[in-house]
Amino acid sequence: MWLIKDSPALFTDLYELTMAQVYFQKKMQDTAYFEVTVRRLPENWGFFVMAGLDEVESYLGQFRFTKRDIEYLRSTRLFNEDFLQFLPDIKHDVKIRSMPEGTVFFPNEPILEVAGPLVVAQLMESYILNILGFSIIEATLAARIAIAAQGLPVIDFSLRRCQGPISSIRAARAAQMTGLMATSNVFAARQLDFAPAGTMAHSFVQVHESEEESFDAFAQTYCENAILLVDTYNSIEGIKKAAKVAKQLLEEKGIRIRGIRLDSGDLVELSKFARKYFNEHNVSFLKIFASGDLDEFKIYDILAAGAQIDGFGVGTRFAVSRNAPAIEIVYKLVQYGDKGVFKTSPDKHSRPGRKSIIRIKSKFYEKDIISPLKSEADDLLKPFASAEPMEIIQPRLSAELSCLDDSIKAVRNPVKYPVDFA
Repeated sequence: MWLIKDSPALFTDLYELTMAQVYFQKKMQDTAYFEVTVRRLPENWGFFVMAGLDEVESYLGQFRFTKRDIEYLRSTRLFNEDFLQFLPDIKHDVKIRSMPEGTVFFPNEPILEVAGPLVVAQLMESYILNILGFSIIEATLAARIAIAAQGLPVIDFSLRRCQGPISSIRAARAAQMTGLMATSNVFAARQLDFAPAGTMAHSFVQVHESEEESFDAFAQTYCENAILLVDTYNSIEGIKKAAKVAKQLLEEKGIRIRGIRLDSGDLVELSKFARKYFNEHNVSFLKIFASGDLDEFKIYDILAAGAQIDGFGVGTRFAVSRNAPAIEIVYKLVQYGDKGVFKTSPDKHSRPGRKSIIRIKSKFYEKDIISPLKSEADDLLKPFASAEPMEIIQPRLSAELSCLDDSIKAVRNPVKYPVDFA
């Protein structure tokens, strides 16, 4: 598990363990089938993206109760000794069917099925939901950001605002899945074999005697990779000084630095000024990057207003998915042994039995049909044993998005995709 040294078996809610003890006492050992679904789309979202299976694989591989785990559970005085003696013998004896990573999906569709002994499958609920929930949020958000950016490069700047180190890696991996250009998170870059990228901080400018001196020092060290942050004091003056340094280095040393970064202010007007100024002063090669509390809505609006921007950095709003920080992801029993089971709770009802999903396509995806389990090659739920490499996931997601009509991918007010339950 990423950054977790101990066994992850205790990453579960207490009631999973208290229920498991009753199952053990009653010798309820039949196979249980649990289904993961997401009940609703957040406002302005038209689809979800499946993600997180690499971490699910790691979780299953490390799932076990250690001596230390048992000692802690004994200290709670909630569990009988025979149950505590049973727990270390539990294996991750489950089979999984899942939508492959990078597949788009829609509300109430089963996206993952866990099948195994009732005690084991029950204990896995909490952490599987933890893994999938935020992974899906970030992958979907990254896809929406890429759509809004209209092919322009985007960098993940989210590390410092993520809610914990593990979430920062999930965010970086989502960026990688979606084809975003790079991440500022060096640990994640190494872990994921993803390109690292970054510029400079305001503190770098502040510790130099002048803004121009800081630009020159950074540019002479990083040359073609140098991107200068121009808004520490005054963005207009920063743009002019960056152009001056870029022109001097090109003429005197043949160094063609990469560009500038705007991090505050009116990004549309500042980018227009910068592009015009660079063209007039013979440094038209300078790229203009923008950051500063950006999300898919702001990126879409900035470009629609004619901004002269060549790339974006997304941080806080990507890190915490500010407009959709949580989804109603659930893990519900649909079959125990040969018996289909279901809920009838208001707004939380479920459908019994194992299922298949067939996606109908002409030029674009037209609708999904969910039916009782069938042995069909085109069932979207596939047996899962190990995570696929990113070289397979990235093109899959790109193809999936190309098969969705633009009305469903709209950044605002998307059209609802039809899902039929047979």
